[in-house]
Amino acid sequence: MGKDQKIRTMLIVFNVIFWIIGALFLCAGLTMRFEYYRMIRAYPISEEMYIPVFCLMALGAYLMIITFCGCCGAASSNKCMLTTFAVLNGFMLLVQIVTAILMLVYGGQIKIWIGDIFERQLRQRTSLERFDERYKSFLIFWQEHLTCCGLNSKDDWRDPLGSEARATCLCIFDDTTVRDRECLPHDDNGNTVYVYKPCVDEFSAWVGEYMWIIGGILLAICFLEIVAIIGACMLLRRWRDEEGYVM
Repeated sequence: MGKDQKIRTMLIVFNVIFWIIGALFLCAGLTMRFEYYRMIRAYPISEEMYIPVFCLMALGAYLMIITFCGCCGAASSNKCMLTTFAVLNGFMLLVQIVTAILMLVYGGQIKIWIGDIFERQLRQRTSLERFDERYKSFLIFWQEHLTCCGLNSKDDWRDPLGSEARATCLCIFDDTTVRDRECLPHDDNGNTVYVYKPCVDEFSAWVGEYMWIIGGILLAICFLEIVAIIGACMLLRRWRDEEGYVM
């Protein structure tokens, strides 16, 4: 019984921690969905940009459900709830493995996907100058953060060196080797100056970096899920052996 108690305690602690994480995910998703929706809805952002928000909400709700089953099942020796926990956890593990495979297979398509989103944003307008001030401020913030200019092209700005975008578009590298690698030549009233490369490249690289971080987090969660499933199955088998319970 001593070993059973250790496994039971481990499962309870595991599930309480992940229930809290699930609640945080759900709250973060709901906050982004409702609190900030009015702020970003004025921007012509593609619907695909909202997919991570809904995925975060779904993940949070799912975590709260399965960890509730696991915690109650371990605490009250409820075989039905603990079995439900093991099955749902196994399903979630399978989904994470499939997600990891898809990320590896389609990771190279990030730039194409983001470029398509940017193209749709410009479809109804001929240049970024035609967007409202809030969207331009939003884009200029990212240009400054990622040191880039325009969406798919520097020419998305009718005048990338105009008063609105100049501070974030003008390439300021003194080293000509670095400048030629990071920037593009631009004709400014007969003079050749340099502006940063379009944001599709930099934004794709930024998303790619975070995909590796997400992959590492998923790998750690997968390991913990396997441990939890093994612990739940060990408890269920011991209960079956002791009570003659047939799964």
